Amino acid sequence: MSDHPRLGISRIETYLPPCRLSSRALADEFGFDLEFIEKKVGVKQLFAVRDESVGDLAVQALSKLLESVPFLSEQLDILVVCTQTPDYQLPQVSSLVQSRCKLKSSLLSFDISLGCSGFVYGLSVVESLMARHGMRNGVLITAETYSKVIDPGDRNTKCLFSDGAAATLITLGGNIGLGEFRFGTDGDHYDNLIIRVPSEGERAKLFMDGRGIYTFALSTIPNEVRSTCKINNVDLKDVDFFVFHQASKFLLDGIGKKLELESPDRLVNVLHLYGNTVSSSIPMALKDTLSVHGTRQLTILISGFGVGLSWATTILRTEGDCSDV
Repeated sequence: MSDHPRLGISRIETYLPPCRLSSRALADEFGFDLEFIEKKVGVKQLFAVRDESVGDLAVQALSKLLESVPFLSEQLDILVVCTQTPDYQLPQVSSLVQSRCKLKSSLLSFDISLGCSGFVYGLSVVESLMARHGMRNGVLITAETYSKVIDPGDRNTKCLFSDGAAATLITLGGNIGLGEFRFGTDGDHYDNLIIRVPSEGERAKLFMDGRGIYTFALSTIPNEVRSTCKINNVDLKDVDFFVFHQASKFLLDGIGKKLELESPDRLVNVLHLYGNTVSSSIPMALKDTLSVHGTRQLTILISGFGVGLSWATTILRTEGDCSDV
């Protein structure tokens, strides 16, 4: 383990735009059987922006965090925004958030361009910089507006992805401790999830090779889970909950079978509540899990995987009552 001061997650706030799409509406639009969307994909409702930008979502999530932790506006040391659907090609979203939330100008801030693995990568980046520079308070914002890049006629993506944001506070002495991380990249299959530069006059569109993503995840993530447990000196059977990127119910169930989990309740699934919110899916699932089970000490494995292709996994250990995180 690292000799760095103990840094951990202290609080998570989330934001979802008000526009909802029901599974029934999606089934009717594309001629799907309702049971297929709800049982196979796992989605019962999705959220989409109308006029909001990623910056707006990020500000909403951070504003909720600043309301719950009032001192943070003056004592925040580092802000990292993870997004692949920014407001502008430049400047970075983090600078817009700094201005709109009236944070100090000495703030260290920047953006990370990562998708489904972004939350776990971002935790490691923020933790490392805080430890290196003796910082006490850091925030990782994950935010996406995939509804703006989804092809309206592509049922595979429109029935899965949801807009949303999360703001995660990392502090010195935070009671959700971060373990050792494992990372990986497979650029050979970069085009399994891709937004190509559009031709003049055309709209950028997301393309997803669902079969390719499924094959990648099932061949990679179970082994990463076992390896992450090993470097953190944790037996697989002692992990209380597995919080994976909420890719789809079909994919999550496949990973669970590969891991031979005895209790399906250990495999967290909040797809029916939020859909696939990309980099925000793990913090949303984590917050919900802790709200129910956080009164006891927990060992939680989190793993993000997708765009790149890339993946990142670590172990979280809670101390004290974390139900109000």
